[in-house]
Amino acid sequence: MHQTQKTSCAALLAATFAAAVALAQPAIAAETAVELAPLAVANLYIKTIINQDEASVAKLNAYLRPTRLAGKQSVQYASYSALKEADAKFPTETGKLIADLFPAAMHAAVTPAAELLAANVIAAKNGAACQATKADPVTVENGMQTAAVSFECQVVKVPVAWAAAAQQLAKSGCKVEQCTAGLQKIAATYTSAPKQTWRAVFAVSREKNTEAWRNDFARETFDEIWDYL
Repeated sequence: MHQTQKTSCAALLAATFAAAVALAQPAIAAETAVELAPLAVANLYIKTIINQDEASVAKLNAYLRPTRLAGKQSVQYASYSALKEADAKFPTETGKLIADLFPAAMHAAVTPAAELLAANVIAAKNGAACQATKADPVTVENGMQTAAVSFECQVVKVPVAWAAAAQQLAKSGCKVEQCTAGLQKIAATYTSAPKQTWRAVFAVSREKNTEAWRNDFARETFDEIWDYL
């Protein structure tokens, strides 16, 4: 069930991020991409997808725009307002998944604590301190230039991840007051737990020097953060 719950969370995040991708029609005029090093581009992706930092979303959209226009894609890579809207829905939607682990008669009583847990989880994700640390030398294969960028994030280190912890509590036979208190206790760990380091590699590519470094499947790398939450 832990895997099912984690998969549900990943699917939910995938859907909400997809909804945050802007649908604006491309303009006709072409632009030239501002030159940024792969390390700087990776940082913009990190702060857009993990932290949903407004300034980084704007900078990444501006940087990618010429290449996206040339490829007849939508003008913007991501919409800050849509990302924040998805965040606002996360506690309610994920809280329902958590509450549904418990007997139906308890749902109304445990839902506020379940939503608090979900709110603390998304806040922990958005608050992860991340930084690209180094970029490997650019490689060229079949005309594509690729740079592998190493990055790391400081993420909360909870005793048991939220999905497994909620499942264990639901299976414990707790009474409604105990279940509510248990969910509140799990939620509290996301505000008081020490940090752990998540390290990964994020690749950016381009076909020629005039194009922007990009990764059209960036979310797939950053979704791994949920394994640490």
